[in-house]
Amino acid sequence: MTSLLRTPAISSSGISAQLIRLLPPLGCPGQPVWVPPNEVLRWEQLGFYRAPIPAAVLELAWQPVAATATAAIADPAGTIAVELLLNTRHTPLAAVTVDWGDGTTTVTLPWPAADGGDANGRLLHGYASRRDYTIRVALSGNGPAASVLVSLAGCPIWKPEVTPPTDCGGSSGSRWFNGDGPPITISGAVPGDYYLDGISGAFYLLED
Repeated sequence: MTSLLRTPAISSSGISAQLIRLLPPLGCPGQPVWVPPNEVLRWEQLGFYRAPIPAAVLELAWQPVAATATAAIADPAGTIAVELLLNTRHTPLAAVTVDWGDGTTTVTLPWPAADGGDANGRLLHGYASRRDYTIRVALSGNGPAASVLVSLAGCPIWKPEVTPPTDCGGSSGSRWFNGDGPPITISGAVPGDYYLDGISGAFYLLED
């Protein structure tokens, strides 16, 4: 598969009251983005939806992890690695309990911040198969709780109706794939599917 359309990510730098805060499509990787009002409809057509302002007390996001990072995961062989990002208004002192949705649970204290990174808590986990998982996070001491859907088999997103060419010869896709870097060959993808570059944040509409 090759790329037909590249939609550059919009930076959160220079945020003003006129920008709209959006969250990635349910189940898809990525973090909130701030979008000018005239761009909101285009992002919503990709499956993004409006986020609360200010942010919730605890918000979760996830992203795929490069293969080089799987060494940090116990028993990395054959796993599909993801990084969970926990964003809170204030760094909590409480323990963090993470139910990864695959029968495993992690409890960590203190706050799992990455060295030299932002204030987000960051945890790595490896999954054995590509399917949907719901991660649930709770902070002890009557702290907030939140959940996030992780779709490792591809994120379904809404796509505007498009009349295919008469010589199309195949069905138009509407699934969401992701990876590290621009798309090259994506197993199972069909024309019309979307792809998110987890490194640059760029979106691609795929064609033959």
